[in-house]
Amino acid sequence: MPSTPRRMHLSSVFAAALILCAGVLPSSLLVREAAAQSSSRTAKPMKESETSRRAHAEIIKAYGVYEDQAIQDYVSEVGQRVARVSDLPANEFKFLVIDDESINAFTTGCCYVYVHRGLLLNLNSEAELASVLGHEVAHVTARHPQKRQRQGILATVLATGAAIATGSSAVAQLANIGAGAWLQGYGRENELEADRLGLIYSAKAGYRPEAMAETFEMFKRGESFEIARARAEGREPRIYHGLFSSHPAPNARVIQAAKGAAKLEQGPPGGWVDHRDEYLRKLDGMVYGSSRAQGIVRDNRFYHADMGITLAFPRGWTVENQRDRLLAYTVAKDTIMQLTVQGAPPNQSPREFLLTFLRGSGGSVVGGEQFNSNGLDGYTATTTGGSPLDGGTGPVRWIVLYRGGSAYIFAGASKSSRGSVPEADGLFRSVAQTMRSLKPAEYPLAEPYRIRVRQATETTDLATYADAVPVEKYQKEELLLINGLYPDKKVQPGMLYKVVE
Repeated sequence: MPSTPRRMHLSSVFAAALILCAGVLPSSLLVREAAAQSSSRTAKPMKESETSRRAHAEIIKAYGVYEDQAIQDYVSEVGQRVARVSDLPANEFKFLVIDDESINAFTTGCCYVYVHRGLLLNLNSEAELASVLGHEVAHVTARHPQKRQRQGILATVLATGAAIATGSSAVAQLANIGAGAWLQGYGRENELEADRLGLIYSAKAGYRPEAMAETFEMFKRGESFEIARARAEGREPRIYHGLFSSHPAPNARVIQAAKGAAKLEQGPPGGWVDHRDEYLRKLDGMVYGSSRAQGIVRDNRFYHADMGITLAFPRGWTVENQRDRLLAYTVAKDTIMQLTVQGAPPNQSPREFLLTFLRGSGGSVVGGEQFNSNGLDGYTATTTGGSPLDGGTGPVRWIVLYRGGSAYIFAGASKSSRGSVPEADGLFRSVAQTMRSLKPAEYPLAEPYRIRVRQATETTDLATYADAVPVEKYQKEELLLINGLYPDKKVQPGMLYKVVE
């Protein structure tokens, strides 16, 4: 079943702001402060966190690993290069790219660092990647996750926000429209410390320190675009730490301070590492949007090759392929529907499964009957309460279909109702009845979109590639953003750039 949200248009990567007072402190004082803080930390290896080890299994279950060993090895290589010059050089850091298209990176503590593949697609050099990884390594060396464990690290990492509240545990899943970023940061003070230390680490590793400022500014523009877009669409913005509005990008003085703390004021002997072209070539062929393992949405039809299924939603609806569900809703968000999947217990009929599933839903189960779709056996019923659209008081239509040992669970709710059923009840039934097995000719439609890297000529115009970007609107802006060119920069002749195919 889908396990990641559909494209989360340009949320921010990480809180890369440095010292607020950097503009008024002498650079020599910044050098001494940064060097003192770094040298004061012990190089004694930190014990691997049991909490992080337990969380690792949950994170992999929730996200999945991105199945590209070359990318995994590359990110790990860059991460290890930064970690070896950190304040915990003897610790074995584990860097993992997870199969999630949102723009994020996080750590749960010693010594796990996770990078969403969506983040990689929005960076444009190895130096930018190193600055992100340095930031997360710094969270570990500064022991920020341990300090936060009192609040429950798993709850922090694995909880999603909900734009619509519900009091019903059985339909709480329906409340994930506009789910926010999973990790909300460690607080301003800790983020600033991670910014400062991470910049020192990446500089010590030889990466051009200015890349952090460029990354910060690029994603700050992306965040501004996302906020404006969310306001126009009447939803909550999908952003990461959310600290950018009150923090400046690191200026020349702060960057010089990091160089001083790294003892590289004049740069390393071989020059600073940026590796823009090398980085972009690594991205060629990388999945854009949902992966094959998560299923692909084309127009308003969903295709999943591994499950061998397809189904359709009404035209005009927004269809989001989320981490653990397929979510669809009207423009006004007054009618919503979701699809999740679970294993079908042996020797349990669809009726028994659904009634057990709905037990304790907060409303009475009424109107149960057999339900079939294209040869798939199922059962349907409504609950008199539980709709997330009206405080849990409205009815919800539930349908389960069995296929290949799995139970596909549909749930639908609308703001208005007719007695004990949602107003859109007939529509919910129709959607479930579109579910069927994939035809042989449809399997190519279940293959993901991919990033392709090309070299610009005198006539290259990104606008000519916009129609291929699988988002509902703002396709040109999306291309500009992933290439670091937003709002109106042009690709220069000879420059490598990304398109979507």
